[in-house]
Amino acid sequence: MAIDVRQRNWNSDHSSGLELSSEHYRIYTTTTNRSLRRYLPGFMEAAHSHYLELTGLSDLPKAERMTIYMMASRAEWAALTRKVFGRRSGAALSIEAGGYCHRGICVFWNMGGLGTLSVAAHEGLHQFFHHRLRDRLPMWLEEGLCTTMEGYEIHDGTVRFTPLRNIIRFGDLRTAIVQDRWIELPGLLAMDSAQAVAGQPTERAVGYYGQLWALVRYIRSVPEYRKGMLSLLADAAAGRLNEAMNVPPEALATLRLRGRIYNRTVSEPLFRYYVTDDLETFSRRYKAFAKKLARLE
Repeated sequence: MAIDVRQRNWNSDHSSGLELSSEHYRIYTTTTNRSLRRYLPGFMEAAHSHYLELTGLSDLPKAERMTIYMMASRAEWAALTRKVFGRRSGAALSIEAGGYCHRGICVFWNMGGLGTLSVAAHEGLHQFFHHRLRDRLPMWLEEGLCTTMEGYEIHDGTVRFTPLRNIIRFGDLRTAIVQDRWIELPGLLAMDSAQAVAGQPTERAVGYYGQLWALVRYIRSVPEYRKGMLSLLADAAAGRLNEAMNVPPEALATLRLRGRIYNRTVSEPLFRYYVTDDLETFSRRYKAFAKKLARLE
């Protein structure tokens, strides 16, 4: 993707490299991988365009570009993470692949291969939501949409995102079904990533993401459900989710401050309001769709 990128030297307390500025992003990187430095700004701009297409939201002019750090190694990434989180860096430092988004800033390291950009596209959507939405999404939708960004192809410098061709989530979904670790819909809606990972076998944790990948793909495949999903996103952007919850705006704002309790409280009601109130029928059809998606039927 041909875009205008401005480049200058960057130096911080612990790192030095390049600052790469494009229309929507300011990327600080210490990587010496020339291909990654050349392609990353264009890849992220292509991802941003796909974020708009995926969510149905319009672009908004921004006074400030979104910030990304792409470090050359995990050691440099860990040093920056300790600076960001201080004594609370333990959870972030346990991340094994790629990086995270924290308070609207993405922090990655170059893992080599295609995985680096998959992580960037996934976490970049979290970043987009942070900057673009006034209300927080339920995790079943946010994480589900982020997993759809992980598959992509690059031909002759052009990026094409391919939600169906996501080998990792395909494998995660098969594992959840074959090993009888399927999370039934009510539990899946209420769950968040920390709950999926904490104290759980690896297969259950990855199965959570595989199921959300299938969930959003199923919702997008049914016109009525897809319309409801887009309405949810539009209302989150406008700060109107309190209307769906039938509570005053300040009540929802207070609930957001309670962390994981927010997700457990709003997830199923928002699903019922925007997607469908018939969980039994949806759950049966969704599981059948997931089995076909995983090529098990």
